[in-house]
Amino acid sequence: MANFLDIQTDARRLAQVLADLEKRLQDLERTSQASYTSIDGGALDIYDDDGNLRGSVGVQGDGSVAVVAVNSTPPPTPTAPAVEPVLAGLVVTWDGQWDDSYATPADYERMQVHVGLAADFTPDQSTLSATISNKAGGAVTVATASYATAHIRLVAVNSSGLTGPASAAVAGTPKQVDGPDLSALLDLAVWLKDESVPGSKLVRETIGADLLAANSVVAGKVAADAISSRELKAQSVTAGKIAAGAVETPHISVGAVRPDQIAVGQGTNLIPDPSFESAATANTIAAGGAPWALAPGNRAGVGIFCDCTADVATYFTLVLATVPVLPGEQFWLGTDILVSEDYAAQAVKILARWEDVAGDVLGYSVVEATAPEPGRWERISGQVAAPQGTMQAVICLEASAATSGWAVWDNAEATAIFGRVMGGARAEVGPQGVRLYDDTGEEAVSLVTGQPQFLTLRNGGTAVATIDDQGNAAFSDVSVAGELSVGGEPISEFLGNRPRGILAIDYQAVSVTGGTSELGFVELGFTAETERMYRVVFHALANPSVAGGELQLRLRGSGSAKPTIGSPQIQYATHPMPLDSSQRVWLELVCPGRDFGAGLQRLLITFKCAYGPSGQTVDLYGGSSSKGVLYVEDIGPYIPETGGYNTGGGAEPDPARSYTKTYTASWSGSYANRSGYNSYYGNKCLQGYYSGTNGTQAALIGFPSALATDLSGATIQKAEVYLYADHWYYASGGSAVIKAHSHTSRPAKFSSDSDGKTVTWRRNEGKWVDITSVFDSAKWRGIALDPNSTNRTYYGSFRGAGQTYPPKLRVTYTK
Repeated sequence: MANFLDIQTDARRLAQVLADLEKRLQDLERTSQASYTSIDGGALDIYDDDGNLRGSVGVQGDGSVAVVAVNSTPPPTPTAPAVEPVLAGLVVTWDGQWDDSYATPADYERMQVHVGLAADFTPDQSTLSATISNKAGGAVTVATASYATAHIRLVAVNSSGLTGPASAAVAGTPKQVDGPDLSALLDLAVWLKDESVPGSKLVRETIGADLLAANSVVAGKVAADAISSRELKAQSVTAGKIAAGAVETPHISVGAVRPDQIAVGQGTNLIPDPSFESAATANTIAAGGAPWALAPGNRAGVGIFCDCTADVATYFTLVLATVPVLPGEQFWLGTDILVSEDYAAQAVKILARWEDVAGDVLGYSVVEATAPEPGRWERISGQVAAPQGTMQAVICLEASAATSGWAVWDNAEATAIFGRVMGGARAEVGPQGVRLYDDTGEEAVSLVTGQPQFLTLRNGGTAVATIDDQGNAAFSDVSVAGELSVGGEPISEFLGNRPRGILAIDYQAVSVTGGTSELGFVELGFTAETERMYRVVFHALANPSVAGGELQLRLRGSGSAKPTIGSPQIQYATHPMPLDSSQRVWLELVCPGRDFGAGLQRLLITFKCAYGPSGQTVDLYGGSSSKGVLYVEDIGPYIPETGGYNTGGGAEPDPARSYTKTYTASWSGSYANRSGYNSYYGNKCLQGYYSGTNGTQAALIGFPSALATDLSGATIQKAEVYLYADHWYYASGGSAVIKAHSHTSRPAKFSSDSDGKTVTWRRNEGKWVDITSVFDSAKWRGIALDPNSTNRTYYGSFRGAGQTYPPKLRVTYTK
């Protein structure tokens, strides 16, 4: 019995152990295994779809732990910088855009700023002066070794340390102080502090050591009445010589400053007294001194005058307002300007000088007129944005590098724009109107005054509709660009596939008598099209003078010339006249418009008697109750002749038939420099020149092998291609040059026929184009887009195989 109890106890313990093990196993299965994963003493390599090493994570060769990119693509070419002069240096601004790319690469790290002595210098470590790390762009101030003209180039660097192509060089000349150079002042300061220099101690003791230190004289150390107002000459202490905070409010007496002496912005305009009518402007002019003064304004009131006369090119600058701003804030600057006949200067400006919290200049944004028309008021305006680090904006008027003449400003404006300057989707609302940007930072809606307006609608980043700056509208399925089209087909094509009916008609109710000599009866004109079919019908009554013989009717045509009985015969009909009484006669013709020729066609009906009794005549006429009629009828689009002779013996070959077939593109691609296939764009079709990175691009589009089979032994009547253009360099659209090629699959190198057809497109417009003139059934198997020109009118992109609205080829042929 005891052994049995022991066995029961052991069994219960075993069951408990098994239950615990099962629970622990379930918990382990539910636990993430990644939390116990590690890389011990090495690195994890990362490969792309083609098996190329692209990076590693972990311990690197030098013992450090890092994420390292490998075999990355060099960055694209940045746009040329904006360069503005400052004292002993230059402010360099990059707008965050690229010369040969739409988007900033994900591995972008920084933008190098290089300074060289010549425009064609090659950037290297010796020319590197500063960097810009913000992906959206920014501005930096670089010091120059001299006041000579320097050249600035930008070079992008990615996280792998690879550098891209350098931007175009932009020249800039640093500003130089009037009077002694800064170096002379620095030498004086060093001399005063150097006790070993004879005489320096005497100067220091005479001046007082405290006066040599910054902030050595503060307001509290100047006794009341120590300096009387009689000892301060007018303009002897200017605003620029009073440091911020030097005068505290307890030292300003009640009534010392009147309301009209306080300069503040008016409404949304940050400039005090923008029309220059009040005491605020008078104070500004007084502070600026010569060469600034007041003068008659635009149409009425007062303007600010600047005498631009100078022995050397001089920058005359007048501060209108200093306002606190935040980085990225945008403003609309504008002013009216007038210059004299003898005016000579680099530009007349209104500008924003961006400063940081310490008052250091970060850069300038300028709205200017470089060639104003003398003697006529004109408005200059534009949008500017504060760079990173900006704490305040100093709004100024300036005549740059002036030597002669004068300039006047009036109605100045500095208005905040609601929105942000950083990339991506955003809205901007300002005095001009409204701008909306999509996720890529591209301007999608521009409803503003003073410049072209346009609208682009996108779905998932893909443009689906556009109203361009010329007022033309394009939509994915319906396009209105001069005429209504559906699916790329002009509406006229839909209507044109049906008969258009009677085009011209004439009724006859008067009798004309003729004999055995041919005589004209009635003329009718119409406009023919070569791709249409026509029916010409004539009906009348004929009454011979005696029975016998026949009536001969002829249809003659002369094109646009006056028809005569000698004009070419087009159709012929005879009617026997067995009785000397009235009978109905007619003539009918069905023919394609190409037999007539395009344009005006003048037709003439003629008649005469033949083979009848001597002296026989005939009256050709229509009556009031039985009118004669001649009309031309459009009976539909051109139809090629496909019939053939058949004796009925069953041995003749089958007659030809007419076919119209549509083929959707089976492959496509773009080619850089009209040479090698550019896999970066996939099936997208680019043509034309944007930058030196890809050079002048071209594209090839191919169609299924069924095309070759169908066209073998066929005669092409018409060949048409459908293409959808989703981008052009210009908002108004561009031109494609369509050629043909013989490739049955996408080749590694570009080649095509030399004959081409140039066709214009709008943005986001798809349409059918007749390419019969450049397409041959025996040789060509696809089309090429190849303008072979650097003119930006030809830079655009089209949808390719496998994309929405792909290329199509429609061929009408007989076989």
